[in-house]
Amino acid sequence: MKLKYILIVLFLCSYAFAKAQEGWRKDSLQFKMYTRLYVNAQLQIDSINLKKVFCDYCSEKQLEALGNEALRQTKYEIHTPKYRKPGQHRLALYVRMSKADFKRIDE
Repeated sequence: MKLKYILIVLFLCSYAFAKAQEGWRKDSLQFKMYTRLYVNAQLQIDSINLKKVFCDYCSEKQLEALGNEALRQTKYEIHTPKYRKPGQHRLALYVRMSKADFKRIDE
């Protein structure tokens, strides 16, 4: 009898978790961007370049805002130990944004 109640509680918790995970998919968009990070021999950043923003339906203003966000995230990634080696590093970044915020970029 006790096992039955435990199974019911576990089922309800997993169902609630699945519904919560579904929520962000309904009201947000995800964008993929490529950047390149160049580190010199003294382990200092030479440059950060934006290579591509994957968005077929974005306006120029939205592409610029997404590109700026990719560059900002790349600046935080430079503190990761695997990017503290000399040379060129390629990064694939994902940005998730609500649909309402994405629409407001054009305004």
